[in-house]
Amino acid sequence: MDTISFFEQKLQSNQEPIETVEQNWDQKAEMFYRNQVTGSTYYNRAVPRLLEQKGIVTPSSTLLDIGAGSGRYAIPFAQICQSVHALDLSSEMLRYMQQEIEKHNLTNIHMTKSAWPTAEEIGEFDIAFAAMCPATRSIEALREMSKTASKYGVICQFTASTDRVMEALKEHYVIDTDPKGPHHNRNILQAYFNILWELGYEPEISYLRDTFEVHMTITEAVDTYRKRYDQAEAEQIRKVINTIQQDGMINNRKYTTLAVISWETRGRGDK
Repeated sequence: MDTISFFEQKLQSNQEPIETVEQNWDQKAEMFYRNQVTGSTYYNRAVPRLLEQKGIVTPSSTLLDIGAGSGRYAIPFAQICQSVHALDLSSEMLRYMQQEIEKHNLTNIHMTKSAWPTAEEIGEFDIAFAAMCPATRSIEALREMSKTASKYGVICQFTASTDRVMEALKEHYVIDTDPKGPHHNRNILQAYFNILWELGYEPEISYLRDTFEVHMTITEAVDTYRKRYDQAEAEQIRKVINTIQQDGMINNRKYTTLAVISWETRGRGDK
């Protein structure tokens, strides 16, 4: 196996039929949108600000947001860029994004319902951006991002995420001491970097960190962590959560690290 194929395996790309993937994201759309509106908004602003500081994003930039979801990043990018093209497979995600577009009175966001890589004629953009998007986890997807972007490619990937409930579950051996997941997996970032390097680019990585609190009922916490960890039984989770609850509520302090990997596409790579 060659080097680039080895790292592609580490990306753990989704092999499910596209119809199944679409249905899954449609079902998750309401929860994602609720978290976007009520949860921490630190990264929503910190990522565009970082890219402005690096000279990647400017007021004249045109940006493609791949797997844009309900607009977590598309909205703040549209407030500083010339235009944003938001692409997502889920019509439900795009429906929630439309609500955000109207709420912020934005006229410079165009939406396309499509998988990535896309067969749609969407044109070329200064920047191709993706945050926590499973559709970018392949050599082909990264090549297409670089081909579509005339200046820069950018991917955001969580490398670490823990919280009070997770630490309690690990302490009681209900979950692994180092549980891998989409928000806690350094291997994915390593794979992105090495694939881009093998394709001839010179990727750079910056790190952003956030700490915030989420208040949950016991029932909400059990349901959340039962869905996250298939191997754990609901009753096991409930017993652990009962040891840290106070008056039926969990004050769940979260710690996250987001890696922002960027690469210059112009005149580089194997496009």
